[in-house]
Parts: sequence; C-alpha cells; structure tokens
Amino acid sequence: MWWTRRKKEVLPWYRQPTYKGKMTEAEKRRLDAFRMQPNHPAATVDELPEEVQSYINRLEMELYDKKQDMLTGRTVGISAAGAAWLCINYFGPPATTIWTYIFATALLSVPWLIHQFEWKKNADEFLPEKLEPDALMPSDEGIRAEWELNYTVAASRQERDSKRD
Repeated sequence: MWWTRRKKEVLPWYRQPTYKGKMTEAEKRRLDAFRMQPNHPAATVDELPEEVQSYINRLEMELYDKKQDMLTGRTVGISAAGAAWLCINYFGPPATTIWTYIFATALLSVPWLIHQFEWKKNADEFLPEKLEPDALMPSDEGIRAEWELNYTVAASRQERDSKRD
C-alpha cells in the first residue's frame, strides 16, 4: 500500500551515493565478491575476545552519548535564544509587528520537535529496532569496512610493488 515503507537496499560503504573516494570499479567488484560469500573473511564482534567486545561497546556508548549530548545542547541553546528574544520583545520596547513574537515562539518550540526526531534517529542508528535480515549491526559493518580498506590498500601496494620489479 502507499503508506508502507519500501525496503531500502543495504549498500556497502563503497557503493553508497555519499562515497567520494577514488576506488576503481575493479576494486569495488573485488570487494563485492567478498560480500557475496556466505562468510566474509572479516571477523564479527561475536568472534572477538570479550575484552575487545567490551571496549567496542564502551566506544559505541561514548559516541552515542556524545551525539545525544550535542543534540540536546544545541536544542537548549536555540530554545534559550528564542526565550530571550521573546522576553526582550515582551518586556522591552513594544514590537511593531506580531512577526517578532511568532518568530521568537518558533525559536523556542521548533527545536524540541526536531530534537524528538533526531533523538530517535540517533537511537535507531545505535541499536536498530527492526534489523533487516541482510543488515549487519553497525559494529560488524565497521569491522568489515576496516578489513576491506586494509585489503584494498594491501592489494594496491602489492600491485605497485610488482610493477616496480
């Protein structure tokens, strides 16, 4: 139906439209071959030692807290500016139009509506509620991306060194 969301195709980091690197199509195809295998050569978080898993979890929690703190700080700051402007308009010299009151009220309230949306978006990025069958947890995807970067760099160095000889 028209009200249901379409399933997004899960693209690897090097195939996403926001990727601006200089990876060739041959290198992307080589990485696609690894992604098509039933078991990717990179480790998953569950295969790592417990100390590493707890370290990754701590880093993810710190990043999540930092994002949420920055979001809340920005929201409170903009709302405080709106409240100050509203007070200045109300207690100061009379405003000539009502638009200053409307704009100040919007500065006071709209950031909290945006805050609610962004807060949920950050929470879903950290721990998705509905994980699609093919999708990976963010930490597993990060490990794969790091492995693929290392593989690509090592392969290009090896090709460059073989051309020198």
